[in-house]
Amino acid sequence: MWIYLTEGAFSIVAHRNKPDHLLVRSRHPDAIERAFPDAEMYYIKDADYPFRADILKEDIIDFLTLRLTHMKYDNFKNTVSDNNYSRLLGKVWATYFNWGEKYRD
Repeated sequence: MWIYLTEGAFSIVAHRNKPDHLLVRSRHPDAIERAFPDAEMYYIKDADYPFRADILKEDIIDFLTLRLTHMKYDNFKNTVSDNNYSRLLGKVWATYFNWGEKYRD
C-alpha cells in the first residue's frame, strides 16, 4: 500500500518475518521519523526503499484512524511545506489525473 501523508510518502507491506507487524518503508529518511517518531528506523543501502521500520499492525491502524478522524484539510497538497516533496506530489497528481482521463466524459 502506498500512502502519501503530510510527513512523507510510504510503502506499507506485510512483514515477512513478523506476522503482527507491518513493514513501513520510505525513500526519505525524515518521513518515518516525522510520522512515527517512536519507531526504530533502520537503513538498507541497496533497497528501493532504504529507510524502514517494523511497526505493530495495531499501531498503524490506530495512527491512520486518528489521522482520518481528525482530518481538517480539503486539499492534501496544501498541507505539505517541503518544496521537493510538494513537487513530487504534483507529479503524482498529474500522472494519476492523466491516467484517469479516459474515464472522464
